[in-house]
Amino acid sequence: MADQPTKGQKVEEETTSYKEEVLFNSDTLSKIISYLPTVDVLSLALTCKKLGVSNTDEQSVIKKSTNILVQDIATDDQLAALPHYEGESSLADYHYLKLLRAPLTFDQLTGAEFVDSWDKSCVTNSREAQEYGRWETAFSNNILRAGKHYATFDVRGGYRFDLDFASVILGVMRPGQVHQNAKESPFFPDFFRCFSRHMVHGEDNNNSIQCCMYGINSGNCIVSNWRDSTAKRETWEGLETMWSDGEIGMLLDLDEGTLTVYKNGQRLGVMKKGLAGPYCWVVSMHKGTQITLKRGTIPPS
Repeated sequence: MADQPTKGQKVEEETTSYKEEVLFNSDTLSKIISYLPTVDVLSLALTCKKLGVSNTDEQSVIKKSTNILVQDIATDDQLAALPHYEGESSLADYHYLKLLRAPLTFDQLTGAEFVDSWDKSCVTNSREAQEYGRWETAFSNNILRAGKHYATFDVRGGYRFDLDFASVILGVMRPGQVHQNAKESPFFPDFFRCFSRHMVHGEDNNNSIQCCMYGINSGNCIVSNWRDSTAKRETWEGLETMWSDGEIGMLLDLDEGTLTVYKNGQRLGVMKKGLAGPYCWVVSMHKGTQITLKRGTIPPS
């Protein structure tokens, strides 16, 4: 005669079943996950057996819950900006969505300094750069891979009649890790020789536009191909300069492959076509300048 489960075993089985029903309910988990950093969500997916639940495909349930959360909290524009590459899961979508919803910051500096240590969105030149007239660069780790992205650059102190070139250039470049000896702007070999590219899944390796920036004093579009160390200035329809303090807005549309420039909220035009991600926001400054980076709303046309 087969052993019959004891009363204690029945209680344990019912408790385990209850845990599975409550803890691994997708709607419940999606609410729990909304309070967790993405690294903790990944840890949960890898170690959830410690919750005492057995015979359940925990990781797939957590991924399903994460997908529910993404669909609930993301706007239509944010959903369109999520890169959907083969092999990437809803956990990757959630991580990227958190970046899209966070304030923009300058995460890596080559000589530039933060105006206030607590505000990573506002940078200025170091005293050394102002003394010797050297370019200094700051860029974001927020990787732009798909959809539309609009950012504003509030420029103070870029008004320089004594310079025959741009005192501030700003735009997008390939993401990566800058090393200790990097200096100057992304158009100088001294910068990209000390820079390690982040090769992102789904990247179009045939796109040669490694860096595309707007010079506020000339209005030119400056593009660079790091493969052969070339940089060139281009004119474009709608070109305007900015010889005073003000705001430059930039719309990177990776669906259309365009970078559009706005000046104090007014659309100047498409500065460059043929762009394909990934990119990140970048600024380079010459002498006394202060720049604040913010995520913005696309102005009406």
